[in-house]
Amino acid sequence: MSRVDVSVIIPVYNTGASAKKLIKKILGSFDDLEIIVVDDGSTDDSRDLLKAIGDKRVKIFGKENGGPSSARNFGIEKAKGKYLLFVDSDDDVENGYVDKMVKAMNDGIATAVCGVKYCKLDNNSKEDVYLDDFPYRENENNKDLMLRSLLHDGRMYPAFNKIFRTNIVKNNKLKFDESMDFGEDTKFVMDYLENVDGAIKFVLEPLYIYYAGTSTSTAKKMQGEWKNWKKCFSNLKKWVGEYPTLGQRKTLSLIYLKWRASWIRTKF
Repeated sequence: MSRVDVSVIIPVYNTGASAKKLIKKILGSFDDLEIIVVDDGSTDDSRDLLKAIGDKRVKIFGKENGGPSSARNFGIEKAKGKYLLFVDSDDDVENGYVDKMVKAMNDGIATAVCGVKYCKLDNNSKEDVYLDDFPYRENENNKDLMLRSLLHDGRMYPAFNKIFRTNIVKNNKLKFDESMDFGEDTKFVMDYLENVDGAIKFVLEPLYIYYAGTSTSTAKKMQGEWKNWKKCFSNLKKWVGEYPTLGQRKTLSLIYLKWRASWIRTKF
């Protein structure tokens, strides 16, 4: 297959029906792409549903169950696009999502970050977030901006609302940490920013639709264990470096307090 603009990686585990609907929407809104569907050991008819799509741009792969990080890493290995997008099979995207994210990646841009529509399934509520600009401060680098965002609004936590340059990911052998069930997205984003020059661009539209409440009981259990938060914080400190600035130390302390409070709230 010749090189394409973007590879969209979609892990699937017993979510064939929702994935099929999602894939058809993406196919109808952008041409120069490949959709890499990684069937992570589904035990239902997901594979058959996906094969029925019948579009050469959809590449379906199967593997033994290893979790979302394992499936994403498998997809990275297969990707041939200039850019990478990660979409969860039980989420959705707005029409134009791929096109607008690709267009945001002009010269000098390391990654583009879009807004998110959060849909809470438990109370059927919807909220558009990350629609305000998050400008750089004077002489601020990506590391400081990342820390500031983690403290204030969280738009830099996930991988699903970002587009990545494939050559940076592959040349630096970047992977999602398969030993983590919590915070692996953020670690991937940090590792990526560590290895790329260029600015972060914010696309101020809720292009990604995230359905809160579809996470497994295992994921909820991971969030409720303080050791997982501590591991994330340890990764963050290591990423900042051995000699943080005074401002970075202050921000790290505030992030620690914020994460501690977030963990406490999981108990109620």
